Amino acid sequence: MNWRPYGFLATGIDAKHPLGKTVSGKDARAEWWQIVDGALRGQCFPEEKHPPGLRRPVSGKDIRVSCRFKLATEGQMGISLGGPNPVVEKDFNVAGLHIRPDRITAWDNDVLHPKGSPEAAELKKQGIWNRKFIYAKTEKITIDPDIWHDLVLELEGKELRAIIDGKLVLTYTTLCGDVPKHDIGLQPGGKSDSPLST
Repeated sequence: MNWRPYGFLATGIDAKHPLGKTVSGKDARAEWWQIVDGALRGQCFPEEKHPPGLRRPVSGKDIRVSCRFKLATEGQMGISLGGPNPVVEKDFNVAGLHIRPDRITAWDNDVLHPKGSPEAAELKKQGIWNRKFIYAKTEKITIDPDIWHDLVLELEGKELRAIIDGKLVLTYTTLCGDVPKHDIGLQPGGKSDSPLST
């Protein structure tokens, strides 16, 4: 299926590596991703700064992703779409969702300082992104735990739509989601031992 790992551990943080060590190196843990009862299960741990993730290549400007997922009681599923993000001037995520049992959130990226400003130049010199992660829009929903649900994520132009079990639950106008996409990502999250199956 051509999935590859990504993400960061809480250790190894410095100016050149502001998020820490990558999860795809020698510190990778077998527990992050396992096949359990024929399904892919993701797990994360409290000492890690970023949840472990998997990415898969895609192509095109307008993207429609369809999958099934299951959340534990305190679990979270993350899904992201990557491409050349002009807001943060990086090849990075352009849109994404966090799904929890009681809400769904569209997240986005913006800049910390105006491009070309002395502050932005200083961050670049230090090897730190001129970037802020934002929770852009949240909708209250009810996702029953420990049972399978259907998810459709559509990104058409800048318009992001999330449909769960046939119901439109969130729409959001992204800052730069209309760029060509090159991959999708999955991330587990939350406090549970088995927050995501897909």
